[in-house]
Amino acid sequence: MITIWTKTVRLGVLALSIVASSALAESADSAANRIVGQWLIEEDGEPMEVIEIYPCGEEFCGKVIWTANFEGPEEEARDVNNPDEKLRDRSLLGLEVLTGYTYQGDNSWQEGKLYVHRKGKTLSPKFALVSQDTLKAQVKFLFITKSFDWVRVSNFDPETD
Repeated sequence: MITIWTKTVRLGVLALSIVASSALAESADSAANRIVGQWLIEEDGEPMEVIEIYPCGEEFCGKVIWTANFEGPEEEARDVNNPDEKLRDRSLLGLEVLTGYTYQGDNSWQEGKLYVHRKGKTLSPKFALVSQDTLKAQVKFLFITKSFDWVRVSNFDPETD
């Protein structure tokens, strides 16, 4: 015969496991969202662009919110190196360049694509958060691995920065 005390204990254990699994799921979501933010990309010490990374469904995507424009301040930066000639006149600002990244655990995001407009190529780098403000993009090509550090910027305003 099951006593009221036994039923109470079982309900308590069930409630605790629901709370614990909910906390674990929230913790995993929190870890996955560490990539969210605005990231400055530099080349040879020069600021090249700022990418804003955000959740898109279960994945992470990113768009250009600022880019160095070597054509002059009065010209809008365009996707001039795109291999598809029909897309070369599109604006870089607002262009989604990072798609399909999923959190792999251990501060790592993979499985996505990054369109590098300066080269006109789409790559699949792995991303690793090495500190709160440094995101390492790692690209492998045959036996060569190249890494690039992206630096988090806070409250970047393309109109004033």
